[in-house]
Amino acid sequence: MTLQGWLFDAYVNDAGMTVWIIDTDGKRHKTVHPFAPCFYLKLSEGERLVLQELLQRMPYTVTVSRTVKRDLLSNAETEVHAVHVHNPNLLQRTVRSLSRHFKFYQFYNADIKAVQMFYYTTGLFPLAYGEYTIENGVLRSWNLLERMETENYHVPPLTVMTLTPSAKLLAPKYQRYLEIEVEVEGRKTVLQQESPRELISQINYYLYKYDPDVLLTDFGDASLLPMLQRTAAELKMPLYLNRDENAGVLYSKAISFFSYGQVKQREGTFALSGRWHLDKENSFIMNEGDLDGLYDLARMSQIGVQQQARTSIGSALSSMQISWTYRNDVLVPYKRPIKEAFKSLTTLLASDRGGLHFMPEIGYHEQVAELDFTSMYPTLMKNHNISTETLDCPCCPDSTHFVPEIGFRICEKRRGLVPATLEPIIKKRAHYKKLRAEAATEALRKKYDNKQTALKWILVTCFGYLGFKKSRLGRIEAHESVNAFAREKLLRAKEIAEQEGFTLIHAIVDCVWLKKEGATHAEYQSLADRIEADTGVRISVEGIYQWILFPPSRMDEEIPTATRYVGMYDTGEFKVRGLEVRRKDVPKYVQRAQHAMLQVMGEAGSIEGVRTLLPRILATARGFIDALRQGNVSPFDLVIRRSISKDPYEYENRSINATVSQTLAEAGVQLMAGESIQYIITDASGKRDPMKAKPLALYALDDGYDAEKYAEMVCEAAETLLEPLGITNEELKEALGMLTPREMRKAAKRRQSVQTELMLRP
Repeated sequence: MTLQGWLFDAYVNDAGMTVWIIDTDGKRHKTVHPFAPCFYLKLSEGERLVLQELLQRMPYTVTVSRTVKRDLLSNAETEVHAVHVHNPNLLQRTVRSLSRHFKFYQFYNADIKAVQMFYYTTGLFPLAYGEYTIENGVLRSWNLLERMETENYHVPPLTVMTLTPSAKLLAPKYQRYLEIEVEVEGRKTVLQQESPRELISQINYYLYKYDPDVLLTDFGDASLLPMLQRTAAELKMPLYLNRDENAGVLYSKAISFFSYGQVKQREGTFALSGRWHLDKENSFIMNEGDLDGLYDLARMSQIGVQQQARTSIGSALSSMQISWTYRNDVLVPYKRPIKEAFKSLTTLLASDRGGLHFMPEIGYHEQVAELDFTSMYPTLMKNHNISTETLDCPCCPDSTHFVPEIGFRICEKRRGLVPATLEPIIKKRAHYKKLRAEAATEALRKKYDNKQTALKWILVTCFGYLGFKKSRLGRIEAHESVNAFAREKLLRAKEIAEQEGFTLIHAIVDCVWLKKEGATHAEYQSLADRIEADTGVRISVEGIYQWILFPPSRMDEEIPTATRYVGMYDTGEFKVRGLEVRRKDVPKYVQRAQHAMLQVMGEAGSIEGVRTLLPRILATARGFIDALRQGNVSPFDLVIRRSISKDPYEYENRSINATVSQTLAEAGVQLMAGESIQYIITDASGKRDPMKAKPLALYALDDGYDAEKYAEMVCEAAETLLEPLGITNEELKEALGMLTPREMRKAAKRRQSVQTELMLRP
């Protein structure tokens, strides 16, 4: 039979692929499709005979054939041996076995998952709508009625069942007794963990009755589903999480890793077969773009929906690039990112530089406009054909297209894989932004915003991934070339602005802050048009600030910071970056305090106006401090969230992170480096309470909180805004009632000394 529907799920079995189709009536069809994934070996004639002998010894079917593919860098055709593994589950076992006999650089496409090979070689993708021909449960053929790049597509009718902890404040791992809230088709039920057998029976009942396509959870990967599976195993009861009873769940443990100077944690996964499990707490892309963004990204990356929910944006981009290599018969190197070429010291100094910064003058500025380049880095890659294989290519020794400052030649004959991958993303995102602007309802506006946000993250990531050391298709020279073009464009923007009489206040990579006395929005737009025409990169006027503050560094008050600022547009809207009100490690109460101060400052349209509001700003801050001291603040608004850099018992000091993580470990909570902990400070000095803080999971209202420590945080938030106005730390503390008796006496003596000196002056 031939039916119209959507590809819902695909995963390997011992004979090929299991593929689930949902037809237009909502009926689910489980099918199988014969598929033998393959990788490639580049061998001499003698090595080919060795390969055949090795394959004959294997206890399962592996066949080999000769084929011709192309090398990425040279674009030259090369003969390779395609090794077909007829049981996809044994693909990596075969690679490992043969790697003992051949060098790693002879392998190609050998570390790509079998399910991804299926998508790449067939041209299928998650949620692909088309005509599918099924005979006796075997998927024989298909005719897709849309492409990955299709913008106006529909998704199948899906039944969603949510499983969430009733107590939202704490993750399930911190809860002794768990209540699970189940919702499906608008009906909610609360299940109790106190009766484990009843809990499992009820979960199975809902799974059987509604047969949901999607399990939508909070903390499902880390706690909820592993707990249910463990409970069912202990009771020797079945648990029907999978729709396909013959397939297992795909479970992996959490890991710690080091990235950009920080220890981070990646949660494990608990993926299902024939049914999606989507954990909102373990999905960056769902937090950014909800289900709309997830669906769009899964279609573009050809990564299954529940895998894409947990996959990094870089992996999604990598998948798009590898898909391009399959479509163009290009080999993907195995375990060997393209090495950096040897450079002279002069070339190294010229190339090993990042984006350009012009640091701002510390303090407040008036009537400053912000101009932002739109998707600068991906646009540069597209416009200048920057890719791994296009730099100093062998086919264009006489190329006239060079990278500024560095001098790399750029290919003029073939389109690079990076710009070829980015072009449809840029186009699709622009279309979604247009639809968002034209949306007739808020629901439609939100839908298109989610979709463009998901694609935005691909564009944000593409530059960094180009230089990522583990990127199989990246190259550091391409990364450096993009930086070189970006520096050139920013310098041109500065030069053009100064030619037009504007003063540069600040610039960072792809944004400039400019000022010209009396300049109107139309004049700034005219300047943006000229810069865009010159650079070839779209630039927009984000707005004109009535006032903007660039505060000093916390480490050194003489040094400005490039990414910390707050300003108020002439529309009355604020833009804040890097301040307490935006930081995730700052308690909500302190964030609210700074937000309240900014709301008062928002009544002023000038720096002088802000000065006149100083008494009210200080009174606002003082009100928040007084509430702390009077005990009128909910402790749950004082929760601090931090990541631990070590396992609990690896700490050698008695920091708050150490004591809190060790307290949790002693209570039976398993923690690992990179994981977040939440706590409330009870005695920062440690004099009254040596533990200094209580984990949120173990906190009782009788534990109280350290009012003075949190008052200091409010004071610091006020200092960020007021110190650039000339308010000293001592003056601020005095105004906020933060001085100790000793400090108050010193301040009084200092004032008396100043008054005496003034009286004695002739």
